[in-house]
Amino acid sequence: MKRITITVPDEIAAKAQRAVESGSAKSLSGYFRDLAKREPDWVLAREAIDELIAQSEPITEESRRWALETLGVA
Repeated sequence: MKRITITVPDEIAAKAQRAVESGSAKSLSGYFRDLAKREPDWVLAREAIDELIAQSEPITEESRRWALETLGVA
């Protein structure tokens, strides 16, 4: 484990605190750790997309941009 410090808006901190108080999260750290675990690794996704594009037939820049935007990694 590595300890880090983050800064979040007050409303996000309050949301995390409510999750802890309601028992939905064991701790504030746990709340953010669980969020991070559920979030896809967009860097790896982008690398995989770039690799697939490189192995494909040539595609237009417009098609490449569309694919990246559609997948949310543009």
